[in-house]
Amino acid sequence: MKSLYYQFVNFIQTMDSLWFVTLWIALLCSTLICVVKFFKVYNGTQKNFEKVSLIVLALIFFALFLYITYIRN
Repeated sequence: MKSLYYQFVNFIQTMDSLWFVTLWIALLCSTLICVVKFFKVYNGTQKNFEKVSLIVLALIFFALFLYITYIRN
């Protein structure tokens, strides 16, 4: 399992800058889309959010692109 992790880290570090930025922007857009859909699903009559999984998914995407940015440096 360790070798798979090191292969992933090596892949991120040796990735071309253009591809890295593309991946980073894709993860950022995915995060923003999940957040927008989360607030769009808000049910104003019951005063609660119906799909909390979207905000959890957005947090996972955010953590993922922060992690790959940390690995890249």
